[in-house]
Parts: sequence; structure tokens; C-alpha cells
Amino acid sequence: MSATSGSGRPSFTVYPSVQAYNAAHPDSPMPLSTDARNVLRSFTGAGAGLEDDLTDSEKNHTLDFLPGGAPGQDEPDRTGTVVATCWGNPPYVLLTENVSLRAAWQAITARWPSTLSAAAEALHSLTGESSSSTSRGAPAGSDSTR
Repeated sequence: MSATSGSGRPSFTVYPSVQAYNAAHPDSPMPLSTDARNVLRSFTGAGAGLEDDLTDSEKNHTLDFLPGGAPGQDEPDRTGTVVATCWGNPPYVLLTENVSLRAAWQAITARWPSTLSAAAEALHSLTGESSSSTSRGAPAGSDSTR
């Protein structure tokens, strides 16, 4: 279940490091090495990145489909998370979890979002929520839960 702030915006768990994200999501880990992360199939919005209108980081983000990147047509589907990162750097914003990565990829590429809120809305149809559940609380070392 997602929580909303007073402004009606959904809450998102923000992780300060790959290690913090991986500790909270061991079944959908983000690779620690930059090289391994760079080979994952991710969504970059035609290389421009998605504008961060959720955490106000004023940085462009890419969407990572974890574990293993978004599956190609010839690959089996996986269940995992969609995380917005600043090209593999913090902040790490969990947009959704426990979804079909193929369905998540299709939802994103069908709408071609340019902002994180538009990406979250595209993923909303997969889970009935715009963001990850915050009922577990933020992991230790988390910058914030918005």
C-alpha cells in the first residue's frame, strides 16, 4: 500500500546506496559494479533520462528493472522491482516491487514517460499502487521516505 504526503503525492522509499537497496530487496538486487549495471536493459527516455519530479533531486534518472534488467522477447519473464536511479548513482527511488518485469517494461514503453511521476503512473496499472509499499518502513541508512 502506498502512503501519500499532504500534497497527495505518493510516498516513495529512497535509498542512499546500492547496498541499502540490496539489503532491503535481496531477491531483486542491483549489481554493485558499474560495468554489470551498465549492461542491464533499462529505460532512459531516449538517452535524456526522466526528470525527477518526485524527490526534487533535480537530476535525470534511468529506470532499472531488477533483477537482471528488463527481459527481452526471447527471455523468460521475472518478477522484480523497478528502481529509478541517477544513471546508477543515488538517489535510488523504488517505484514498484513484486511485478512482472516484462509487463513493467511494456507499461513504460507504451507511455514513454519523461518524468518519474509519469513512470510511476504507468506502473500503477500493474499493482494498483503508484509506488512501493512503505509499511515495512525505510531501511537503515535511508535518506527518506516520501
